[in-house]
Amino acid sequence: MFSETKKYKKQGHFFYKKGDALKDVSKNVPQKPGVYYIFRLAKGHVDLVYIGVLPVGAIQVDAIHVMAIEELSLQPNWDKKMKDEHIDALDIYWFVTQDEKHQDLPIYVEGLLMQRYFEVHGDVPPWNEEF
Repeated sequence: MFSETKKYKKQGHFFYKKGDALKDVSKNVPQKPGVYYIFRLAKGHVDLVYIGVLPVGAIQVDAIHVMAIEELSLQPNWDKKMKDEHIDALDIYWFVTQDEKHQDLPIYVEGLLMQRYFEVHGDVPPWNEEF
């Protein structure tokens, strides 16, 4: 989706459906700082709804859901949003931005991705209310 993330070799994605255990579906996300974004799959449409960071220096128990605990308690929030917005699934893409080859601060990369999204859509993703 974003050309800025193509350089990161440690990347992947997983699907989250209502009722899934975030700990289980995110088990292959490495315990490294990075960024992620979320697509909403609903009514035959796919929309980017959130851009976030996996924090630097976080005590990461299970990678992405540590961010969830610190940031929004995402699992209950995701389940509620999925019900309210009639979402079939979420597709979460993640990228490690700090490793042996790259030392990009996740918050910097998040800002770049947010800027690119804003340039195209004139707003931030709908779940990024803090911007």
